[in-house]
Amino acid sequence: MENKKPIKIIFDTDIGGDCDDAGALALIHRLCDKGEAELLAVTHCGNSPYYAGCIDAINRFYRREVPVGINFSASLAEDPRGVYAAMLCEKCSNRYPSESYGTEDGPADTLALLRKTLAAAEDNSITLIATGTLDSLARLVLSGADENSPLTGKELIAKKLNRTVVMGGRFFESWPMTLYESGNPSHHVMTWEYNILGSGYDNATAVFENWNSELVLSSYEIGSYIVSMVGYAKRAQEGDPVALAYQIHNGDIGRCSWDHTAVLEAIRPGTYWNLHEFGKISIDQDMVTHWNKSPDCKHTYLLPKKDYEEIRQELDRLLDGR
Repeated sequence: MENKKPIKIIFDTDIGGDCDDAGALALIHRLCDKGEAELLAVTHCGNSPYYAGCIDAINRFYRREVPVGINFSASLAEDPRGVYAAMLCEKCSNRYPSESYGTEDGPADTLALLRKTLAAAEDNSITLIATGTLDSLARLVLSGADENSPLTGKELIAKKLNRTVVMGGRFFESWPMTLYESGNPSHHVMTWEYNILGSGYDNATAVFENWNSELVLSSYEIGSYIVSMVGYAKRAQEGDPVALAYQIHNGDIGRCSWDHTAVLEAIRPGTYWNLHEFGKISIDQDMVTHWNKSPDCKHTYLLPKKDYEEIRQELDRLLDGR
């Protein structure tokens, strides 16, 4: 698949816990290798001395040096080492060892990097992918002018972003059933979705009430039954930090492709899923997302189009570098 111009990507992630974030970043790099995307910056919605090194280890493995931001305004993670963040930071080559945290040699602040990258971009040229909580997006949309731009966050979003694709949400309007992860009834899924719940009501509301450009949610349902990267560690190149992340997180049995789906839709829009009608997304007090009719908003979410197995096979081909 070819694009006339690479899609310019900012990737905001909560990498370090669940391994699908690592897989999603690897997928972005694979699509960059194919000339379909250009990765401008990677930001983290959380705060830990190990997150920047974890991100940079993957970027360097794919031979790219990309600006990295950490959300210093967030509380320090309850477990700063994460599930695999510290291991990648300590074991894999990167520019941000934990000792650089908070120093001039360390990563940028997430909000500053988001605003700087958007300010330098052409109008309507950036696709923002978010696969963690909405903390970074809330900080951006509520931000005021700074040394990077005289525009507010809302103005930058309206002027510079083409679209935003978020992994998050549950939409019972289209999926009224209770879902079970990987078909296992012991893994009951609540009505809320983790990334939205983890954002907190105030941050989620700030984003949904103020996001004034195209906003697409790849909800929990979309990636739940696409288990990709099974056996990846056995196929991966020696020293691949993504393979290490998957092994540490859950062995070599693969993982649901929640974050991968957001990447695919962002870089290959309309190829694998249909879009629900545009309207406005809101959140209730139980942290459940809802779609509402609104002629003034371009919020939507993904609906099935292609067979899950076909998408899984394509993901594995891409991630294997084929």
